[in-house]
Amino acid sequence: MNFRLELEKAEGRKIMGYFCSYVPEELIHAAGFIPYRMRAVESAGTKDSSGYFSSTNCSYVKHCFDKALNGKFDFLDGLVFMNGCDHSRRMYDNWLHAGIKPDFMHFLTVPHILSGMAVDHYTGQLNKLKSSIENAFQVNITPSVLEESVSLYNKKRALLRTISEMRKHDIVPVRGSEFLKIMSATTAIPVEDSITILQDIIKNLDGRSVSSGNDIRVVFTGCGTEEVEYLELIEDCGASIVADKICLGSPYYATLVKENTDDPVSALSERYLTNLSCPRMVDDFRRRIQSIKQSIESFHADALILDKLEFCTYFSGESLLFQKEMKELGVPVIALDREFLGGNTGQIKTRVQAFCEKVNNLKAKI
Repeated sequence: MNFRLELEKAEGRKIMGYFCSYVPEELIHAAGFIPYRMRAVESAGTKDSSGYFSSTNCSYVKHCFDKALNGKFDFLDGLVFMNGCDHSRRMYDNWLHAGIKPDFMHFLTVPHILSGMAVDHYTGQLNKLKSSIENAFQVNITPSVLEESVSLYNKKRALLRTISEMRKHDIVPVRGSEFLKIMSATTAIPVEDSITILQDIIKNLDGRSVSSGNDIRVVFTGCGTEEVEYLELIEDCGASIVADKICLGSPYYATLVKENTDDPVSALSERYLTNLSCPRMVDDFRRRIQSIKQSIESFHADALILDKLEFCTYFSGESLLFQKEMKELGVPVIALDREFLGGNTGQIKTRVQAFCEKVNNLKAKI
């Protein structure tokens, strides 16, 4: 738990964790909680959690659960899971089986398709989550309070988008690893503090430059990327990450929630389900690849880096499809396979350095 959350806990504020970008922070905030995005960074290993999973389970899930077994999430007053993938579903089962904190846990079922019926179903699921929180903690989430939360999070997303848009410039004011730090910090503190911090960051970015003339501009996409050091390694090889498509990245602030509606829960459902999707969503690949193409064009990127955790079924197929599409477009692409917090930095460094040199040679011929 970070220092800011320690202060909030000392003052009696409750904290609710959540997994995945399909869980509305606004609903949790409107209930009086600080939403805390669950993370696996700072894990000491998977020694204790490995007995609960097979050798072919995602290392991100193992690291998260190991932290839970060792009391690293005991500060939570509640936790919301969802059916992101089969690995995360099993984590929920194991969490229940192990009988570890927190006492309040809710499993949110999110559809895997985009349709009017799916949005209606998801609205029902969000209303179940709302009722579950209200009954467990004796609170009342009114439409007006929920609208206030929506407005705050829309403001936060708009500020994050402003910072991201600055990376389109020839002179890049913020590194991709720095932006990941910003995203990590602002999903682990009160949204009100996040807004103040982001406003200050924007003021201090004017005239700042972190780019080098020899750096290639890349779009970075993948799953479960939380390790700042990993992005720093890539950047130190000569790749300037100017845009991303990761969970703690552009999908978070891609679209806003409609405000001033008769039913704010329905507005949340529509935004969270129809927002820029990840591979868990069926039959939405064309929209995802179009978003990648748009980022490559608008951020003047030279190449694409695909990051995939071992045994991530969703991104295994997605990575192959992306590589095929990029080849047809003539965009250089490299696919990196790794374990979460798994080291192997020497091989990754060698591959990325060679890739950057290759892209620079291609640029020199144009």
